[in-house]
Amino acid sequence: MGEPGIRLSPKHGVNPAVPKCFYCQEDKNEVILAGRIGRDDLEAPHGAVWDYEPCDKCQELMEQGIILISVDEKKTDDERNPFRTGGWIVIKEEAFRRLPIKPQELVEDVCKKRMTFIPDEVWKLMGLPLSDYQKEQEKKDEDAAVDSGPTT
Repeated sequence: MGEPGIRLSPKHGVNPAVPKCFYCQEDKNEVILAGRIGRDDLEAPHGAVWDYEPCDKCQELMEQGIILISVDEKKTDDERNPFRTGGWIVIKEEAFRRLPIKPQELVEDVCKKRMTFIPDEVWKLMGLPLSDYQKEQEKKDEDAAVDSGPTT
């Protein structure tokens, strides 16, 4: 058996890429050396999430509290990575535990993972700050309601 190592890509060499953080979507302070990818010897995707390990910044924030990320369930194709709408905050674990969330197992699971996705409808009910995207969607919804107003 040969030495373990990177299978070099004939087209791309070590095929480096800077991964994005799954949580904040920012570039991580690391480089992936992908080598050869698949039969077609694909180039490593740039600006992609490669794993669920938080970046240094998110890891530090997770030590301070729970990351809440707003999502639109109607535009979600993959439940593991729902459509994000820009709301992103960190709250203390004690504050999260005081929220009226049932069952308790869900609370414990979120506290263990240190993050959760929050549907926009719930985000707004909680009075959390809206992102520019969420404000824009609200305006579109209001305009649509006015345009389809009462008919006589």
